[in-house]
Amino acid sequence: MSISAGGWHTCGLRENGAAVCWGSDISGESTPPEGETFASISASTQQHTCGLRENGTAVCWGNNEYGESTPPPDETFASISAGRFHTCGLRDDGAAVCWGSNEDGRSTPPEGETFVSINAGWDHTCGLREDGAAMCWGSDISGQSTPPSGETFVSISVGYRHTCGLRADGAAVCWGSDGQGESTPPEGETFASISISAGVWHTCGLRDDGAAVCWGDNKYGQSTPPEGETFASISVGPEHACGLREDGVAVCWGKGEHGQSTPPEN
Repeated sequence: MSISAGGWHTCGLRENGAAVCWGSDISGESTPPEGETFASISASTQQHTCGLRENGTAVCWGNNEYGESTPPPDETFASISAGRFHTCGLRDDGAAVCWGSNEDGRSTPPEGETFVSINAGWDHTCGLREDGAAMCWGSDISGQSTPPSGETFVSISVGYRHTCGLRADGAAVCWGSDGQGESTPPEGETFASISISAGVWHTCGLRDDGAAVCWGDNKYGQSTPPEGETFASISVGPEHACGLREDGVAVCWGKGEHGQSTPPEN
């Protein structure tokens, strides 16, 4: 089971691998192909969604204006990440393959590099090397593609104009824009491995006890997780966030005008 918060839609995977999406469906981003099951899913910050089948082949649906929903043929991946108008996947050998818009070079990974994880954002993309070093490419207008020197991470999450990584000690480190405090994690907090997620102007992390902690813009309540809830995973969209409880129930908060914060009942 997993969850992925996109721009105006959210998608989850049931235990049987079936994808369920809710919210905006203006380009078909919330209508998974019938009969397909997936090992993982990624909802973009715009209007497309991609899933990875158990055999590693990618299937995308929704907007395809820039080719973001057309994975390269004959490729298989270990993981996938849908950005705004581009998508990136990691092959089993750690090589990054991206498709869709290449404005600012967001779909052009550095040659010869291999990664253990990849995350595609609005206008930039970041990967984590095996040694924990972060490498980013694409727009760097706010410094979002320039990781701090000497830092290493266990996970990374790409937002709009900021990026955040989790160090091995659980401390969050963010760089790029900070106009709403999105790159200033609360002092003294540490987070569980692979449990940080960056939105547009806010960021959320999960503590070891499963409690969600968010910082940055809170105009729509996106930085105010529901009290008393604990989660196994968390995913942040531009202006909303969703957590997956241990029992598999999705709980979302923040902007919901398109229904992206209202998971289907049961």
